[in-house]
Amino acid sequence: MAANVTVNIATVILAAGASRRFNGCKITAQIQNGQSLLAHSIATLKQVTQTANIPPAAVVLGAHINDDIMTITEGLPRIMNSHWQAGLSSSVKHAVAYAIDVNADALLLVLADQVAITVDEYLSLIEAFLHKRKTCCSFYLQDVGVPAIFLADDFSALMAIEGDKGAKSVLKQHAKNNNILMLPIENAASDIDTPADLAHWLNQQ
Repeated sequence: MAANVTVNIATVILAAGASRRFNGCKITAQIQNGQSLLAHSIATLKQVTQTANIPPAAVVLGAHINDDIMTITEGLPRIMNSHWQAGLSSSVKHAVAYAIDVNADALLLVLADQVAITVDEYLSLIEAFLHKRKTCCSFYLQDVGVPAIFLADDFSALMAIEGDKGAKSVLKQHAKNNNILMLPIENAASDIDTPADLAHWLNQQ
């Protein structure tokens, strides 16, 4: 699709949370075929970035760092968030700082626990962004959300987010101003926050 991409899109997987509701290390939980949640996310994004001809995804790590996680993320840019206790906003800020550091024109933000999103859905988001060159997000559960692709113009607003909040406030502001491209991605509603979510996901496979 994007052999002619001239936009530098940085892709960052957010995986630094403590996963308190999961009562353990969520990102190493086995979700299918013996593959961990984080490994599944990385494998999916590897296909996406290779197909779209953009740089490999980076991963924000924080609360849980062990040998398994270091093995899973080997070869990828790792962004260590020592302030993960400050909430999701701290990981978003680390992702933006990384995007600025690699001179990215745009930032694709991904949550590691959105296990149902397909390669084709990610590629549709990238294609829509490249076509319109404006901030582009998923639309599910009657609301805007991630995965989303932010222009560099959004970076200062993303850096201003505080507490346990993600990028939704920035997306909502764009939606209010009718200055965003929204793609229906219902699969984005499937995330794993609790052991019950994991059991439900495994039962569906």
